[in-house]
Amino acid sequence: MPSPPSASERPASPHSRANLPGALTVPTGARILLESPFQQPGTQVTVILPEQRVRRIVLALPVEKGDGKKYGRSLDEIGRLPADLRDATAFAAPTFSESPWLVNHATRADCQQEDHFVRVVVPTVLAALGGQDRPPVHLLGFSKGGFAALNLLTRHPDLFAVASVWDPSLLSDRPPHPQLVDVAGSTARLDEYDVRQNLRRHAQALRGAGRIALGGVGTLEADWTAGHQLLEALEIPHHAYRDAPAEHRWDAAWLAPAMRHLLALEARLYPGQDQGPAEG
Repeated sequence: MPSPPSASERPASPHSRANLPGALTVPTGARILLESPFQQPGTQVTVILPEQRVRRIVLALPVEKGDGKKYGRSLDEIGRLPADLRDATAFAAPTFSESPWLVNHATRADCQQEDHFVRVVVPTVLAALGGQDRPPVHLLGFSKGGFAALNLLTRHPDLFAVASVWDPSLLSDRPPHPQLVDVAGSTARLDEYDVRQNLRRHAQALRGAGRIALGGVGTLEADWTAGHQLLEALEIPHHAYRDAPAEHRWDAAWLAPAMRHLLALEARLYPGQDQGPAEG
């Protein structure tokens, strides 16, 4: 089980430089431009801070490169959620210069998506909290963002606490998506990021308290079914639900139950800790 590290234990990011003010704090809804050796120029992360003390960070994983909005905008839909699902939560949405499967390309230095996320985006969001102790960091996504969230949880179980995914593109028996092939760059790298294999490889680390919420009833029903069956076979505790019908896009209709399940898993993961909504 991960424990929220203190501020002094935040992951170092010697290769990242963000255009943050000297106090390393940002106003509510700030868009932070990033200078990253792992991406082409122009990536950014938008951070929305609550009025209360931050008790958790939720990273909304994108499905389009750059600032694409064909499938909606994550933070706009998050803003439509009931207040009790947003209280005391810092939400952040990063951008990537290529299709964001969050994998490291086999050869291209400017397409190291996992490194960019872990070594640049996460430390930048943590720095935006100023002097607060580090709260739990959670992952939220759908489609390829669901693929990325479960991969990141398996590969970095001490950095991320809960992955709440809906309509994920990850586990059905079909060839890899052409976008994924392009950003991986080699067959060996594709195997390294095969989420089915990563769940098997790292199952032992995920067999404690439940850390996965798997939502469905979208376009990718076969993926949801295969994912639920695999997690059960591996004895990885999770919450699988099918009560969030919505279009395959960012939508408060599925984000609301996804956040409710995320908060419920967080409460069980850190029993006795005051992680609930705070008074302003």
